[in-house]
This record gives sequence, C-alpha cells and structure tokens, in this order.
Amino acid sequence: MLLLQFIVDKTRYVLATGTIMEVVPLVPLQKQPNAPAYIAGLMNYRGSSLPVVDLCQLFTGRDAVLRLSSRIVVVKVALPDQETRNIGLLLEKATEILKMDEGEFADPGIENPQALYLGKVAMDGQGMLQLISPENILSVMDINLLFPVSSGRR
Repeated sequence: MLLLQFIVDKTRYVLATGTIMEVVPLVPLQKQPNAPAYIAGLMNYRGSSLPVVDLCQLFTGRDAVLRLSSRIVVVKVALPDQETRNIGLLLEKATEILKMDEGEFADPGIENPQALYLGKVAMDGQGMLQLISPENILSVMDINLLFPVSSGRR
C-alpha cells in the first residue's frame, strides 16, 4: 500500500493514500472563535466550507508550523449515521510517499481510548512509524460542532 508520511515533532506517522482525496497547498484559514484549539479553521474547498483539523495541535497541543513542507490533506470520513463528509488535515513535513505491505504493520501494544485515530505500527530503516485512521479523528462532539443537523445532516 502507498502511504503519505508526515512528521509531528520527531515522530513519523502515515496516512494510507486510499483515504486521501486530495493534497492541497496551504491556503488561508478562517479561524473559528471558541472552537477546540485543534480545529485550525475553515478553508474554501471548491466553493464549499471545509473544516481543517491541525494534527500537530491534536497530537501535541502546539500549532503546526506553517512551512513549505506543510500541507492540507482532504480526506473523507464516515459519520456515525453512515453519511460521509470531507475534512482537511493540516500536516507538517508531509513530503514523502512510502510503499509498504499491510502485513508489515502490527498492533502497537497499547490501546489509547483518547486517541482512537492511532493505528498499527511498522518499522523501517528509519525507525518506527504509526498509521493514522482519519475515520477516528473526530469525536461525536466534534462531528456535532462541525456538521450540525441544521446544516442538512440528519
């Protein structure tokens, strides 16, 4: 499988490219007052508003550093009612595509109910990397905040 690698601090993470709809360069985001800190803001994505989650903020509590290697990755996530929606993920150092077999990934040996988006781990010549599941990034509270029923979600 093909994987997009990104780095938060010194930890390597990967997203399966099959979950990625599009990788876009950094664009201005409209901050949302009183939203959780990891909601980086809203971006104009093909004429619609798209919420963007800062994975650095979600993982470490610090904002992503906006540099040439930072990207917004658009992914489709399934909501609890089976509807799917797009979100953007703000990633640092998202510049490498890796090819690995799914069988190279193993259970990490720890289950963190506060971070269900953290998946299996694999080792390569550079060390450990961890698979991220976009499906589990948003909590039920986040879904209700970002995709309220009044906006057409039933």
